[in-house]
Amino acid sequence: MAEIEILRMIEGALIRRKEDVVFFYGKAYSSATIVERYRSVARFLADNGIEEGDVVAVDLLNRPELLFIILGSWLVGASVTPINVQLKAEEIAYQLRSSGSRIVFAETGFREKINAAIDSSGTGTSAAILNFDAADNGGAEYSRVFLEGADYQPDPKNPQVLFIIYTSGTTGKPKGAMLTSGNVFNEIIQLQNVVNIREKDRMIIVLPLFHVNNLMFSLSFLMKGASMAILRKFQSDEFFEYCEKYSPTMFSGVPTIYKMLVDAWTPERKEALRSIEVGICGAAPMPIQWFEEFERLYGIKIMEGYGMTEGTVASTINPRYGVRKIGSIGIPFPGQDVRVFSDADESLPPGEIGEIVIRGPNVMKEYFNMPEETASTLRNGWLHSGDIGYMDPDGYFYIVDRKKDMIIRGGENVYPKEVENQMISIPGVSEVAVIGRPDDVYGEEVIAFIARKDDSLTAHDVLEYCRKNIAWYKSPKEVFFITEIPKNSVGKVSKPELRKMLKNRTLQGTGSE
Repeated sequence: MAEIEILRMIEGALIRRKEDVVFFYGKAYSSATIVERYRSVARFLADNGIEEGDVVAVDLLNRPELLFIILGSWLVGASVTPINVQLKAEEIAYQLRSSGSRIVFAETGFREKINAAIDSSGTGTSAAILNFDAADNGGAEYSRVFLEGADYQPDPKNPQVLFIIYTSGTTGKPKGAMLTSGNVFNEIIQLQNVVNIREKDRMIIVLPLFHVNNLMFSLSFLMKGASMAILRKFQSDEFFEYCEKYSPTMFSGVPTIYKMLVDAWTPERKEALRSIEVGICGAAPMPIQWFEEFERLYGIKIMEGYGMTEGTVASTINPRYGVRKIGSIGIPFPGQDVRVFSDADESLPPGEIGEIVIRGPNVMKEYFNMPEETASTLRNGWLHSGDIGYMDPDGYFYIVDRKKDMIIRGGENVYPKEVENQMISIPGVSEVAVIGRPDDVYGEEVIAFIARKDDSLTAHDVLEYCRKNIAWYKSPKEVFFITEIPKNSVGKVSKPELRKMLKNRTLQGTGSE
């Protein structure tokens, strides 16, 4: 499936739609405006020497222009590498060097770090710094990029790779997953089918568009001819206000967002979300307690699923219409093969714990310029996720933990997620994360970090609960109370940050056996 064909299908869907497609803080973008904007981007890129096979980098918070840049890049045959807005200059420099980006688009607030990154990278990458505050007043750079080439009609190009999306790099240097037109097309169609995206649907975009989750959902909606409202980032007050104003029918979030909505519940806020029919949850397993409380308070069904960047976003999901098993990540998408493998890469029967592996047209081509990492991850044609889980007799999958996060204490395997799921039930616990700490006697010891609701909860309370409810070898031997559990840009708990805190002993409020 050639890339430009996806663009043609998106453009066809836009042309068919007679209503506004994208909404952004009081602004509405019609289908015709969207086509004009990304054609202007293509003209700007062509005028700056960007050709088929080049790479365009984008460092923007959520806004419609990010999508215009992606579509305009495809029109001239270029791949796109989104940059996590939280990255610092040296991290950006690495991505620019690794991807070979020829140009980077960024907003004015990122000017200093982008210029520093370009200088450090030594790549000669050019920069287009966009002042969106001046856009309504005809800001010169904004006009050159998004307005002056609206009538541009280039010969269509057919780039094979649409995105080079960098993983978080928790196990080393970030790796650029190369997602082809076939990967993206198949994932779009699968998302439309399993979530049942209709032309009348409207999604509220709250997760970062530099990650595959809401990025792929936004492309799925555009290609369906459906609409979307975009938030710069998730803030609960703004989310309720936006839902009241634009009446979305669905959204995709992460567990921490659902928890924040639970904590923010009022009858008036429930009413603000009355148009939402379904919420999708991914990125990390959601504690069953949060899941049930959200559905009880808001009356909105949650579809919990699972996927990864290397799989173009999603591979399993609990059905929208059918049996849901709360606590599971659901069943495989039609067209994808998901299994549980042993350490010898042999398929395991239901109930046995192993590594979740994926095969299908959604699986990335490779890691960019990393043949050894590619060979390890795509062994024998299967994408090895690094996640530990099992399948039940009905074909529903469950995540136990990350393979690299598993704790081996005295020869016993301890899965932090299992311990966390039990500890979240302790009265007074708001959030909990468990990691392993090196130990001279047992190899590793179990350590818990807790964000508590108030100071009345003590380490003694926690340890006493664990002794009564969790097997001794799984129970934490030390508890650290911290203000907030650190997370990355999509709400996943950052266990490397916890390990760093533990190593540096930058902690207060501890208790141990």
